[in-house]
Amino acid sequence: MYHCISASMTHTGKVREMNEDAVLESGNLSAVADGMGGHQAGEVASSLALSVVRQYVEDNLGLIGGDELVKRAVEAANAAVHEKAVSSAKYHDMGTTLTMMYREGDTVYFGHVGDSRAYIFRGGRLMRLTRDHSFVARLVAEGEITEEEARVHPQRNIILFALGLNPKVDVDLMAVKVMPGDEFLLVTDGLYSMVEDRQIEQVLAGETEPAAAVKRLVDLALEAGGADNVSVVLTSYAKPFAAAPTGVTRETVSREALPAEGIAEAKPRSRIKAHAGLLIVFLVLLLCLGLVFGIGFYFYNRTYFVGVKGGKVTLFHGLPFWKLAKVERETDIEVKFLPEERRRRVEDKLDPESREDAEATIKSLASEAEQNSSIVPAVEGKSLAEAQAMMEQAGLETEPDVVSPPDPAQYVVLVQEPEAGTRVEKGSAVKLKVAAAAAPAQGV
Repeated sequence: MYHCISASMTHTGKVREMNEDAVLESGNLSAVADGMGGHQAGEVASSLALSVVRQYVEDNLGLIGGDELVKRAVEAANAAVHEKAVSSAKYHDMGTTLTMMYREGDTVYFGHVGDSRAYIFRGGRLMRLTRDHSFVARLVAEGEITEEEARVHPQRNIILFALGLNPKVDVDLMAVKVMPGDEFLLVTDGLYSMVEDRQIEQVLAGETEPAAAVKRLVDLALEAGGADNVSVVLTSYAKPFAAAPTGVTRETVSREALPAEGIAEAKPRSRIKAHAGLLIVFLVLLLCLGLVFGIGFYFYNRTYFVGVKGGKVTLFHGLPFWKLAKVERETDIEVKFLPEERRRRVEDKLDPESREDAEATIKSLASEAEQNSSIVPAVEGKSLAEAQAMMEQAGLETEPDVVSPPDPAQYVVLVQEPEAGTRVEKGSAVKLKVAAAAAPAQGV
């Protein structure tokens, strides 16, 4: 067992209006995440990812070991962010980087996606453990540019991999055996884009307390311009000692009964004091219930979600459970015309949101349904060749049914099914009843 001391800090920086970074520092588990994806979406993505990682590790502590636990935790975070991204138009295309570390025994396991970083400071030297999943990192690896050029490259913010962009994600995994005096540093690009590795190394060499080192690193990033959000988590492992707790784990929870001499004898309270106590408890409960009801009513009146009624996309007002919602507006968007994944999400009811955001979601769904469907053109009375050309242009197929003798001079469409103006899914077949037109009379 190693004695563990850690510290963390996140800062908006001097240029950005919002902090889309998030940090996690909890016993044997720590992480940083840098969100992206528009107004508030990045903040939601990074906090959601770290929340899922923490919960997954806590739920599976002692059941899954080491690198597999880290891998599954990152995959669970990716799934949660991706599901959130497809649930609402305002979260579309959101994602986040994630670099996490988890200690089990004398080994530290890392999981990494994106361009945040993990370092180890050992023996006075700083070494990077992760590789950036970025466009400029690939250029450096291919020898196209140098590390110094990458720091000022105009495309240095392009990330190749991140959580939430796809249903599945490839996770970089690594493990490091802890040695006495090791320090592990997790940072977002807001630090290393402003502060060079040699400066980071000097700070860690000069500061003995993690909290002081973390503050100094953030200050250096701000002094250099603070062009991005800055997040830092530093974990220091002192020499081993027998009973140093490093956070609440299943190994540290005592299951022994309390000794008898440690239990004080209970003295009866007076009847008046007991009644007064009950009255106070009742009043507090009543106040809490009123507060809960008030808050619930407030959010109920401001909450909307998109679902399905009668096969069509519908705007609901209220909460999507316990039948606490009413129909606010029915649309003419048929859910069957949505792409399969989107259709399934809408049928399961999308996440609650404001009316403005819900209307934006409906607008996005209408666009998707339109792209995934076609209006059947009117072809009755036209030649078969012309009708087939019109159907093909509309993204539809034809099923001709010839109702006259073969070898006619020309075929003409008598009846079409479905009728003209009907919206159908792209690639659908339109049935055409076709007859032979009479051949033109020959001159005598």
